[in-house]
Formats: sequence, C-alpha cells, structure tokens
Amino acid sequence: MKELTDITERLNKIASAEVSTWQKEATWRQENKEWLMKSAAIAVKIMLSLKSKGWTQVQLAEQLGTSPQHVNKIVKGQENLTLETITKIEACLGVELITVIPDKDKGHPKTTTPR
Repeated sequence: MKELTDITERLNKIASAEVSTWQKEATWRQENKEWLMKSAAIAVKIMLSLKSKGWTQVQLAEQLGTSPQHVNKIVKGQENLTLETITKIEACLGVELITVIPDKDKGHPKTTTPR
C-alpha cells in the first residue's frame, strides 16, 4: 500500500496544475470541421504555389501587406479566410483558390475548392 501512496505522491508532484483543454478543443474542431477541411485544401494549394514560385511565407506576407504570423496561420489551415483575403492571395500568387460556378438546377452560384 505504501508503494501505491509513493506513486500517487510522485504523480501529483509532476502533474500540471492547469486544467486540460483538449476536450474543448476537440469539440471546437468537430463543430468547425467543414470550413477547416476547406481551409486545409486552400493551404495546400498556397504552399504548392509558394514552392513553385520559390517564395517564402515572409515574401507572401510582404505582398499581402500582412504579418508572417498571419500567413503561417493560413498555410497551417487554421485561419477562417474572408473572400477578400482569398482574392488577395489569388492575385499575389496568380492561382485560383476557389471557383464559383453556376448551379444549373437552381440558377445560383456554387462554390468549390479546386484540388
């Protein structure tokens, strides 16, 4: 029994006092899964474009007039991008990140993310 008490005491010494936020973060990722998937696809396209141009994230940030940290969030797929930002990135890189095509059945535009 003393051995169990010793182990418990050692674990308590190394255990973090902070409450874990993993469950909250996992719930957030689940609730935002749809746009996170699209953001990740856009991020891959941006990274491939940067590589083909021989640009760094810092160079893209300079062209966009934003911080390298913001570009880093974008290329990690962690940023909920506005249409304005997407359009600026498309213009800087000379690529199409999203396409709006007419929905023939309803006569409304349909948005897709190129792969």
